[in-house]
Amino acid sequence: MKPKHRMMVIIAALLAICTLPLLAQETVKESSTGKEFPKQVSFTHDGTEYVLSITGTAVRKKMVFKVYGIAHYMQDAAIGSAEEGLTAAMSEDKAKQITMDFARNVGPDKIQDAYRESFKKNATAEELAEIQPLLDQFVGYFDKEVKENEQYILRWLPGGTVLTIVQGEEKPAITNATFARVLWSTWLGKNSIVDRNKLVGLIAAK
Repeated sequence: MKPKHRMMVIIAALLAICTLPLLAQETVKESSTGKEFPKQVSFTHDGTEYVLSITGTAVRKKMVFKVYGIAHYMQDAAIGSAEEGLTAAMSEDKAKQITMDFARNVGPDKIQDAYRESFKKNATAEELAEIQPLLDQFVGYFDKEVKENEQYILRWLPGGTVLTIVQGEEKPAITNATFARVLWSTWLGKNSIVDRNKLVGLIAAK
């Protein structure tokens, strides 16, 4: 090998070694499931680009079984108290995302029942009557068994638009502010099915 080529190989190897620690810092691990989530996510919708930062991770358990690791992301996430973080996560003016990475196989009936139960807990009777057709549409998106290591992604955009990506397939958007708020309450509301403080733990002031 010529000296010039040898030097290029050495430089490339050194760059790769130096980059490894940086790559290792680009994800956050949910400790219970071991699921790793990127620190930032970005996407474009209707010509607008969104860049969101992770605010925390948690685990969804059913009895003693780990169902999925979950990460929450938010646009312009700011450091503050846990209460301030939860308030921001439930506001309508910031784009947000929830990523669920499943730790086990789950049948569609269990997923649909879980969403219906959550909406009953987090909506008033009047709200539930108003958004029932949208809830029926939404739970219909989950008509297949989810396999271990597959993901569900939910996005709540300003204006009350909810985007749903099931096992890589984007479903029709649902736009309704009440629906979006009640859906997000599943994880960030007072009747959360996970430790909601952990979902804002990375932006909570120490």
